[in-house]
Amino acid sequence: MENIILRIQGAESTLPVGEMSVERILAEARAIDLKEFLVLRNGEEIIDPDDLVVESGDIFVILPADYEDIEINVDIANDAQ
Repeated sequence: MENIILRIQGAESTLPVGEMSVERILAEARAIDLKEFLVLRNGEEIIDPDDLVVESGDIFVILPADYEDIEINVDIANDAQ
């Protein structure tokens, strides 16, 4: 099965490709009370939800819109290289 990784507020989930959608992103952001947020796909910001492309192995990160003003610690010790 083809999977993607979704990271949000320090938590990481592995999801099947078919479960990643704009609706899923909105639900995840709302679950942690984010009204304004941005989404990165493999380190690149997704500007328009219509441009959402999901491929096996992608890493999606949901960040607060003002993430540049917030100190974020990223633990990459367990990331596979």
